Amino acid sequence: MDTYLDSVAVIGAGLGGCAIALALSQKHIPVTVYEARPASALSMQSGVLLTPNGLHVLDQLGVLPRIRDRCYIPTHRVFKNDNDEITKKDSIDSEEKYGYANHRIWRHFLLAEMRLMLEERSVPIHFDSKFNGVVSDTPHGVVFQINDTTQPASLLIASDGIYSAVRKYLAPDIHPSYTGITAVAGHARFDEIDWPDKTHPIDRNATFQSKAGAIFYIAEDPAGEEAMFATQAHFPEQSRQDLENLQASPERMLGFFTERYAEWGETARRIIDAVERRKESLFIWPFMRMPALPRWFSETGRIVLVGDGAHALPPSSAQGVNQALEDAWSLGLLLDTLRQQPQTKGTDEVEAPERLLLEVLGRWQKWRQGKIDEIFEWTENTTNVGRLAEGERRKLVEEGRVRDSHGDEMGWLFLPGIEKGVRGFFEG
Repeated sequence: MDTYLDSVAVIGAGLGGCAIALALSQKHIPVTVYEARPASALSMQSGVLLTPNGLHVLDQLGVLPRIRDRCYIPTHRVFKNDNDEITKKDSIDSEEKYGYANHRIWRHFLLAEMRLMLEERSVPIHFDSKFNGVVSDTPHGVVFQINDTTQPASLLIASDGIYSAVRKYLAPDIHPSYTGITAVAGHARFDEIDWPDKTHPIDRNATFQSKAGAIFYIAEDPAGEEAMFATQAHFPEQSRQDLENLQASPERMLGFFTERYAEWGETARRIIDAVERRKESLFIWPFMRMPALPRWFSETGRIVLVGDGAHALPPSSAQGVNQALEDAWSLGLLLDTLRQQPQTKGTDEVEAPERLLLEVLGRWQKWRQGKIDEIFEWTENTTNVGRLAEGERRKLVEEGRVRDSHGDEMGWLFLPGIEKGVRGFFEG
């Protein structure tokens, strides 16, 4: 089974691609990473929320100790009404229950640290290297095209995003679709906002729920000086080009905040004023959905898809990065465990080791897809509902379209279970 791991190629040097490369290099498996963008390209200029499940992976990879001091660690999430009154205050200090407290870090800090770790391990990342297709995919390996040249690999793992070029080979007829909801976010410093009530400490992680909708924000740095402010709304344009056109227009993005300006409460209006002064920082998060793929891997098992290319998650779930990390860590464990299995020969055209690879990849995909589906249901009935305008929230509740699938118990999502799950793939 070692032949599968002779020379692994990873497509995509984002957080998911770097995570799988770190997981493999940790096991001394040769790996090379290819990234279409130049090394100087900036990642999304925002933070990522790392929840206990993702932090467990980063801890196992050795990343967490290197980034912890650059993280904001929220302990509570506050909900307020138009009058700036607290309507709900949730504790999210999850360390005692789930092993880790939530961490918020600038995405580019996390990505830079992971790339630095790969450099320290002599794992090459080839930038300006666009994947242009599969030349051959056989039980003996993969040949694929990067720019105008062909490259061989014993295994190709793709973490190249929601518009994955590798997915076009695995499932050419399946495409992500826009759900009709877009979030727009920007940044401002807390001291740039003229807070009406200066007698109380500023909440650093809060949601204002209003007739006009919801504005939610969270600090981005350890000192809690700068925050991301966001709102979400129905937006009918559905094509990728439409969304790119929206991203190119700060004025149109600002309209998500200002369209119903008079209906927001005073504090929310002052937040909008601060966002408007830094409208060039605005960016969009379209909520995408993708049908479940028949397979996340090719017929030979020599090409495997992870992350957004395999399963798109709405940004409101705060699980896009965390589930990509789970994909990477679990796949790395699977491959390492697989190469330790007894080597037996089959009697048919496909030898026993190849059959075992396909079997455990199938079990892995079913297990991972089940969790992705559960996250979708939970997001639609909790986070997304809490960020709707007051009238829309009330209507959904009255129509019985909001289900309380988990309540406040988050062990199903946050408690580590990857190692046990992977071991189960090989036990019958």
